[in-house]
Amino acid sequence: MTEPRARSESLGDSTEDNPLTIRLPNPRSFLARQSQWKGRRGKPRCDHCRLNNLKCDRVLPTCNHCSWANRECKYTPLPTPAHRGIPRCDRCRFHNLKCDRNLPVCNHCTEDDGAECNYTPKKRHKVPTDHAQSIKDRTPVPYVTKSASFLVTDLADDEKYSTGNWIAEHPEGPKGNLSTNIHEIDSTGSQNSDNEDDHVDGDLSLSNQGGPSRNDQSKLGSNPPETRYQYDGTRLTIRHIEPWYHSDFAPLPRSVLQGIRTASPSEMPVRHDYDKALWKFLADLPPELREVSAFAPDVYGGLAQAIEKGDTTTLTERVRSWVIHHHVRTGSRKYRLLLLPREQYFVIRPEKEEKLRNEFIADVDGDVFLSKPPSANSQGKQALREGANAFIRVPVSPQIYDALVYAHKNHATPSATLTQIRQAGIGCITWPMIELFHRLCPICTSRSKVVTH
Repeated sequence: MTEPRARSESLGDSTEDNPLTIRLPNPRSFLARQSQWKGRRGKPRCDHCRLNNLKCDRVLPTCNHCSWANRECKYTPLPTPAHRGIPRCDRCRFHNLKCDRNLPVCNHCTEDDGAECNYTPKKRHKVPTDHAQSIKDRTPVPYVTKSASFLVTDLADDEKYSTGNWIAEHPEGPKGNLSTNIHEIDSTGSQNSDNEDDHVDGDLSLSNQGGPSRNDQSKLGSNPPETRYQYDGTRLTIRHIEPWYHSDFAPLPRSVLQGIRTASPSEMPVRHDYDKALWKFLADLPPELREVSAFAPDVYGGLAQAIEKGDTTTLTERVRSWVIHHHVRTGSRKYRLLLLPREQYFVIRPEKEEKLRNEFIADVDGDVFLSKPPSANSQGKQALREGANAFIRVPVSPQIYDALVYAHKNHATPSATLTQIRQAGIGCITWPMIELFHRLCPICTSRSKVVTH
C-alpha cells in the first residue's frame, strides 16, 4: 500500500512542476475575425495555409491560423509565369501605374500607407449576344450587396462614359473640353438613349430662350421634375452614383465628382426620394423664399442669360432684388453658371472683382489666363488660386443631391456636412435641405434607431 501512494505522490509532484498548458482560442474574437473575412478570389494564401489547405484571411502581418499557432506568417513571391492571368491591382490600374503585382501588397500600395491593394480578376466568359439585353431595355433590379472585395464587371463592352465619371477618372484632363464618347444623364441618374432629345426635365432649349417667365417661376417647387421611366422604388445595380450632367450647365468641381465616385449607392438615399422630398419642402415655403431657394434647369438657364446680358427686366421683382443684394455674377462663357462672392470679397473694387471673376471663368472653362507676364509663373498660379476661391457656385436643383452625397459620404452630422459643402465652394444649400438628406440616409437612420433604443 505504501508503494502505490509513494508513486502517486511522486507523479503529483512532477505534474505540479511542469503543468500541462493547452491554449484555447477565444471564440468571441475568432468569430469576430471570421465575420470580417472578404472574398479573396485570385489572391494566394500564406505558405502554411496553402500547404495545409486552410482558409486564410490574409491579415497582415499574421493571418488567423498563424496567429493561433504562434507561427511566422510568410508569403512566397510568385514566379513570373504565375502573374499570367493576374492583372494590375485596382489602384495601379486606376492611376495607370506600373504594378509589380507582388502579393499580398504591390510596390505602390506599400509606399502609400493605408491603401488597400485589391486584384480584380479578368472578365469571365461573355454572355451570348442573343441572350444579352441592351442597356436601354434593361429593367431595374433590386440592389444586392456584394461582400467580395472584387466585383466582376457586368456592364456591356460598348457602354459609354458619363461626363461625371470621365471628369472624375481624369483629374489632370483638360477643363471645358470633354471627351467625345460621353453621354448625358437626366436628374434621375438614368442615361439618355440616342433617340431621345438632348434636354433635361422636359423640353429645355436654352439657345432660343430668353429670361424665365413669371408663370415658370411661380411653379417652382410645386411639383418634382418628371422622370423618364416609371420608378418602382427599387435600387439599380450600379457600381457608383451617377452625377447629374447637362451640356449647357457647368459640372461640379472635379474634387466633388471624385468624392461622389467613392460613395456607396447602398449607403445613400435614392435620388428620386430626395428630389421628391426637396420639392415638397420648396412647395411649402413662402413665395418670396420659394423663388430663390432652388432653381430648376430652365429657370437657372434663363436667369444666367439675363445676368450675362445685363437685362434683368424679364425677372420678377423678388429674383431681381435677390440678384442685386447678393451680387450674383456669371462664372463661365461656355456653360450656364451663377456665382456668389465670398464674404471677404463681397465689398471690393469693381475692377478687382472683374479680374477675379475672369480668373474663375478661366479655371472653369479650361482656358489659360494670362494676367501675369510669362516670367512670373508662380505669381500667376497664386493669382489663379485666389480667383478660384473668391466665389461660390449656385448649383442647379438636381446638383443639390450630388453635392450632399459628396459632403455626407462619411455620414457626419448635418453641421459637418454643411461645413464640407461650404469648403467645396458650393452655396445656396441650406440646413433644411441637409436635414432632409440626413433623414433619408439609411446609415444615419439605423444609427438613430440604435441610439433611441
